[in-house]
Amino acid sequence: MKKFIILVLIILALFTIDHPLIKEPRELLLGDGVNVLSDFSQVNRSPAANMAKNTIKSQLNLSSSEREYVEEAFLNDDKLQIFHLHYCREKDINLYFYGERLERVCNIVSDALEERLNK
Repeated sequence: MKKFIILVLIILALFTIDHPLIKEPRELLLGDGVNVLSDFSQVNRSPAANMAKNTIKSQLNLSSSEREYVEEAFLNDDKLQIFHLHYCREKDINLYFYGERLERVCNIVSDALEERLNK
């Protein structure tokens, strides 16, 4: 029991001391921990967007700018639905995909959204 109390006191001391030798590594460690946790939480929130993104990347030959656009446009399920509304339903002009390629992307997005609703 004494060892546990000593361990708790050491951990509390590490979090409360503002000495430069302790402060910098502590902030790096906490920053890395927060980044890892945020990465894990994003994966579970966007199953339809991730599925559509992966399918588009595997079925279409994308340029680097198109790849960046897909990453940004399909960041989460809400953005996926906005893309579907603007470019698939309302037929707005998309600067990256048009014609047959836009049709294929819309089919993939529609399938991903339907599968999400069916689950």
